[in-house]
Amino acid sequence: MMKPRGLENEKTSPPPPQIGCYQGFAFAWRCLLHSCATEKDSKKMKVLESLIGMIQKFPYDDPTYDKLHEDLDRIRGKFKQLCSLLNVQPDFKISAEGSGLAF
Repeated sequence: MMKPRGLENEKTSPPPPQIGCYQGFAFAWRCLLHSCATEKDSKKMKVLESLIGMIQKFPYDDPTYDKLHEDLDRIRGKFKQLCSLLNVQPDFKISAEGSGLAF
């Protein structure tokens, strides 16, 4: 993997794999809820937008970020809250074969 000029010696770690799954999940549900949103769905949309905002602000390129684990825990908590509101039971697994998200 080629790094941008000037960053050759800088060590970075990839984002945790579940963050990408959470982001894809959130974007998919945002599309689904926007197409048929009712007043009843307003809390779901609020939590969903909050999760997306947290993911977008996550410092992927800063492994020295001092609140990395706290932010990950908040994102996981928001994801669990959203799953509860949507009545979805996620089964997130990380294995040697790769990661998956099943419903």
